Amino acid sequence: MGRKPAGIDPDEEFKPSKKGELKTITKTMRLHQIQFDFHHSQALYRGFVGGIGSGKSYVGAYDLLRRAMSEDGKGRLYMVISPTYTILQDATMRTIYQLADELEITKEKWKQPPRLVLSNGSEIIFRSGDDPDRLRGPNLSGIWMDEASLMSEEVFSICIGRLREGGRMGFLTATFTPKGMGHWTYSVFGKGERDNTALFRSKTSQNPFLAREFVGAVSQQYSDRQASQELDGEFVDQEGAEWPNSHFGEHIWVDDFPKDCETKIKTLAVDPSKGRDSRHGDYSAIVRLSRDTKGILYCDATMVKIDSEKLVNKFVAEAMDFEPDALIVETNQFQHLLAKQILTECQNQGTDIPIIQLYNTINKDVRIRRLGPYLANRNIRFRRSEGSRLLVAQLREFPLGKFDDGPDALEMALRAMIGIWNNRRTRVSRRIIA
Repeated sequence: MGRKPAGIDPDEEFKPSKKGELKTITKTMRLHQIQFDFHHSQALYRGFVGGIGSGKSYVGAYDLLRRAMSEDGKGRLYMVISPTYTILQDATMRTIYQLADELEITKEKWKQPPRLVLSNGSEIIFRSGDDPDRLRGPNLSGIWMDEASLMSEEVFSICIGRLREGGRMGFLTATFTPKGMGHWTYSVFGKGERDNTALFRSKTSQNPFLAREFVGAVSQQYSDRQASQELDGEFVDQEGAEWPNSHFGEHIWVDDFPKDCETKIKTLAVDPSKGRDSRHGDYSAIVRLSRDTKGILYCDATMVKIDSEKLVNKFVAEAMDFEPDALIVETNQFQHLLAKQILTECQNQGTDIPIIQLYNTINKDVRIRRLGPYLANRNIRFRRSEGSRLLVAQLREFPLGKFDDGPDALEMALRAMIGIWNNRRTRVSRRIIA
């Protein structure tokens, strides 16, 4: 496809069937340059990040309809996802329905379940991303995630597993306003490190179809940081986050634990997210922590949403694999029962790793802040794994984020490690004195 004039894509040809006859209708649709580049990108996963009013939803809807109406997309199944049904019905569906009508490619509109059938037989189904597991099931040729930064990464992970209709690999597009460098949309699209993935960034001011006075009027109400995110579409440190982005550079990542960790000290902690101040739908976190001969800490994490019985089995299995000096379990409220279950399972598996039961009396936020000096002094590394990535994302958003289970388990693993280390040194000192 040749390069078109900047700002305009003039060759929109659709062939809807009318009264049994094939009729060609040529439509000229106006796109600004960044929208144009986004639509014509051949990347498998494409993100369009922009300020409010930059034309994100419009180009997301337009792109999906064009691909669904192509010769390759004919008669195939597509999905549109918004964070909630309210956003889906009030914004996303309105945009795509209006555009489909304007292009004269609408064949049927279903309200329950919401579905749009196009004139070439392609179907678009609409879903909410508030319960990711409900997105499992259909095999799809394409997905558009509107307002993707308001959805969890679990939505994205499930979606890319659905792109396999008819044995062909499908595409995924995500349109969103950025939510900081700790958000999964930055890791997936913003870093530019993933194959077959492209990001297109548009400032609000770059949309020539927006009212001229809009940007000036809105920018007067924003701080510099807000304006960078909400108008310029920039990934910035989250305002109010505990630690700056500099704490989470590439230096924190390692491919694996160094071998000399085995000669020092290791702890394994679990946070089942059942405490008094836990949030509904939290992850359960299992954190491995090792200290090497130079005093550097190495962390790996497993972040899962499972029931307590499965969590106990997984924790003990990781303990037998990791062989830590101690297992760390919080015992506030009824969580002491979890420690008993873990002890029983350890006995059943024939392992006698000591269990340290921590009863926390200090506020969780205060405890997690103890990790700050280790991050600031670059004394902690994280293994490249999905669980560690989620843990680091929670650290970057602390204390504003929705979840903090990983940091909580990491702090417990560290606190117990310090206690074990100090006890060892005390015993050695006493032997020397004696």
